[in-house]
Amino acid sequence: MAHNPITLDLLKALDAIDRRGSFAAAAQALHKVPSALTYTIQKVEQDLNLSLFDRSGHRAKLTPAGKLILDQGRMVLREIDSLANSAKKLASGWEAKITIAIDTLLDTTSIFPLVEKFNKDHSFVRVNLTRGSLSGTWEQLLNQKADLIFAFAVSKNHPLAQDLDTVTDEVIEQHPVIIIPDSTQMLTPLTVGWTRSSRVIAVSNMEEKIAAQKSGLGVGYLPFHRIEQELKSGELVALNMMETHKDKLVMAWRKGNTGPALQWFLDNFTPTDLGLPANPA
Repeated sequence: MAHNPITLDLLKALDAIDRRGSFAAAAQALHKVPSALTYTIQKVEQDLNLSLFDRSGHRAKLTPAGKLILDQGRMVLREIDSLANSAKKLASGWEAKITIAIDTLLDTTSIFPLVEKFNKDHSFVRVNLTRGSLSGTWEQLLNQKADLIFAFAVSKNHPLAQDLDTVTDEVIEQHPVIIIPDSTQMLTPLTVGWTRSSRVIAVSNMEEKIAAQKSGLGVGYLPFHRIEQELKSGELVALNMMETHKDKLVMAWRKGNTGPALQWFLDNFTPTDLGLPANPA
């Protein structure tokens, strides 16, 4: 690989000259003699066979090539400063990355504001957001607890939506049920909601399940907090069931593995960050 004369010393020199307005003031800020700064610039100009400064006027001005190196170089200088700070924090115990696994019952986008808040102060930590369903989410681990309420909902055009009386098991079994299979590969698969029907249509995630039930393709339980707007608009109708369904949404983390980044989320997380009510029923 050919020698690259663009060094951090050069980038710092160009930055100081541009900010201070002269070679002399820049040299003073960098604790150098002006001749050393001039030599640094001239050596790079010679090696690259181009001019970084236009010296035809009373005061030297950056050429387009010099301005390009300065503009791009400032980004490099910022990254270098950030890298040093990140290395110090990682050396003090901060995690290089943190993975947050969110069950498909929940809306992943709800947690984006919390992740953004974390990233503003701790951008050196890589945040991975993954999805899972039922036991598959346990395999990835979460934290804390909140109640999760399900509503047995169908499309407004579904035959069951016309039944104003309490819906029985026998009536439900006449219609296909939309399910999300457990994504676990190691644990015993779990089932949530209506599972007694032999007519099953499996989808990949909660977004597809909601869409399938809105289209009238089938029936099934849906998390109430995910379909509040559809229930208000009438796109989905909550049936009066003989059997109600309520589960605990569990959030957990590996014991003895609480680094500063994970602790930040534990300290700052609330149920509302996942679209759940602040005081679940």
